[in-house]
Amino acid sequence: MRNLDREHLLLVILILMLGVSAAIMLQRENSRMSPADNISDRHEKTLLLSWWGNDPRHKYTMEGVNHFADINPNVIIDYRYGEWNGYEKKTMVWMMSDTEADVMQINYAWLDEYSSDGTGFYDLNDLADYIYLDAFTDEQLEYGTRNGHLNALPIAMNSHVFYYNQDVLDKYGAKAPTTWDEMFETGQILKKDDLYLLGMGKKQMFLLLIAYYEQSTGKAMFGPDGSFNATPDEMSELLVFYKKLLDENVLCPTESFDKSKYLNGKIAGTMCWISDTQKYCDALEEKGVTVTRCLYPMLPEAKRTGWYIKPATMWAISSDVRHPEEAALLLNYLLNDPYMIKLQGTEKGVPVSSIAIGVLETEGLKDTNEYAATEDIMSHSSETNLIISNMEKEEVIEIFKQNADEYIFDRMDADECADIICSEIRNACIE
Repeated sequence: MRNLDREHLLLVILILMLGVSAAIMLQRENSRMSPADNISDRHEKTLLLSWWGNDPRHKYTMEGVNHFADINPNVIIDYRYGEWNGYEKKTMVWMMSDTEADVMQINYAWLDEYSSDGTGFYDLNDLADYIYLDAFTDEQLEYGTRNGHLNALPIAMNSHVFYYNQDVLDKYGAKAPTTWDEMFETGQILKKDDLYLLGMGKKQMFLLLIAYYEQSTGKAMFGPDGSFNATPDEMSELLVFYKKLLDENVLCPTESFDKSKYLNGKIAGTMCWISDTQKYCDALEEKGVTVTRCLYPMLPEAKRTGWYIKPATMWAISSDVRHPEEAALLLNYLLNDPYMIKLQGTEKGVPVSSIAIGVLETEGLKDTNEYAATEDIMSHSSETNLIISNMEKEEVIEIFKQNADEYIFDRMDADECADIICSEIRNACIE
């Protein structure tokens, strides 16, 4: 009986201890999530920041954010970053599971994918007391607006540019091509030594083909609503053209393309975003190589250029953010703080924030290759259109590439392949 009483007493004590522990934990959690939190509470204002890029971007972003933390000691910043390859799929998982970062670098196409009704990201209009929106024009604000909600702010504007290793071209007595015919002529010259004129990734390859399609047909491949407009006959002709680019050494197969081949002169040129200028232009010039910049090739009498412009990347805040005011302070810092502006420079392209432009003009902005390329594009702004998000959709690009390979490697004829591509892309655009 005594043993039972003792066991009963121990059980009661254990239950009381568990209850006290649970109460303490609940009190801490309620304190941490309480709306009574204010900006002076230290250690309770933790934000997660995410971005993608190369090592230099990671380095300067962390340096800048550490400076932000120094001047905002009430805020703790955690990081989530990586290279672009695979980042888009990770983002989809984070967004679908509500585990995205509080402040996010996003691709322009993600606005339509995750926030077509404007509720997928936080409405920055509600944080105007913390973000200097006057640094952006109404047009620039419109890029990040969905259904009246300001979901994101552009960092820079982006379009495609062609960079050529002029030293390689000079060796073969060739010039940087500015038309499709000149591309094929130069490809034939380089082919004897098994060199390619151009190397690029899958997305750039797809956008290059869209440009040719729109120039040759005179119509947009994707409508303003994202609908897919190409017919099977048109797609069949485009597949034949794509194979010709590969066969005549104008275009290196995307699976064989490596940036090092371009930097080492094994590939003469590339088509890249202006924001990648440091990787594909500056890096060659630093080696003493002469680089020639060209605008997009054109077909004679083409009614459309087939070339597009878009915000390079954007900053957004999660709709589930727990500390929106602090997140807004961080977002504003990333776009408008002179310290961060100088660190970033033109690595993401020429910034659109009027504050950033003013700061960088004193740092030699107009002497940069990014500025020159941007000026080229803007001087032809009447010939370009705002990019359609489905043009960049990974699923759409994969549908084209995987099925096109069946034709390229003689496992399917062009017409059959075109039927499949049109059907599958059309379905993907409806989803």
